[in-house]
Amino acid sequence: MKTSKILIKQILFIILGLVVISGCDREETLQPTTIFEGEAESTDPLDIFLKQEFRDPYGCDVIYKFVDRYIDPTKSAVPPRRDVVQPIAELIKQAWIEPYNKASDQGEDFLKKYFPAEIVLIGSPLFNGDGTITLGVADAGVRVTLTQANEYAPGNTAWIVQTFRTLHHEFAHIVDQNFNFDVESFFKISSDDYTSQGTWTSETQESAIIRGMVTPYGTSAVGEDFAEIIARIVTTDPAEFADTYLTPIDCSAAGAPANCAEINTGKARIQQKYDAVVKYMKEDVGIDLLTVRDEFLNSIN
Repeated sequence: MKTSKILIKQILFIILGLVVISGCDREETLQPTTIFEGEAESTDPLDIFLKQEFRDPYGCDVIYKFVDRYIDPTKSAVPPRRDVVQPIAELIKQAWIEPYNKASDQGEDFLKKYFPAEIVLIGSPLFNGDGTITLGVADAGVRVTLTQANEYAPGNTAWIVQTFRTLHHEFAHIVDQNFNFDVESFFKISSDDYTSQGTWTSETQESAIIRGMVTPYGTSAVGEDFAEIIARIVTTDPAEFADTYLTPIDCSAAGAPANCAEINTGKARIQQKYDAVVKYMKEDVGIDLLTVRDEFLNSIN
């Protein structure tokens, strides 16, 4: 039974790289290797800042200069403007590192162990050969790529929320790769209601909720469902989250939608998933996800 469970988990969480609007890519073959040996230390003030704030405490190299090996040859992109790099790096500290440090039962030690070795900043989306775009990439727990950096502007809350939804989504994949989530039970909540990597784009927000997922992209696979609900929990005001995804509609009220019962069934499924991921993060990972949420929302406000 144990072997069968492991096999099922592996099958369910093999997510092929998706090259569509609002999608994310994951690569499963990258191996962690040192990226610092033999490099001459830069005297550039920006590089010194990134070394002190990311490399020294977390072993993470923030890469902003254009390097071919960080771009899939089937995609195209532009590098970030230099002036956005430090503000975005400071936001990563403020809206990712500090919330996790405060929410972890290990304090700073958690991210010192599980923080990706590389964060790659891309100025634009990753443009795919078929005319679609990719917004984020998580590479085997070693690298996270954030795109659209050139759209950053102080006070652009919409950009911050979208970017950090992508980031928290990708980090959820890293958590998944390092801890034993009960994917079988999670999958069974919606089971046949998952779509597929090639068809989820036809879903709407309402149809996703009916299926028991928080976004259309979450319908594409159980792994993306898991990452999407974590990202939405962290980056959404709790009252808004409850109203949108959890609170049943009064189907007897005037103006209730014709598919009210279906929506409520989907919301009940989302409630089960919400409870499952909050419990898993708290008990198995040692992270209070609701504290991450509160600290994130405070940081961007």
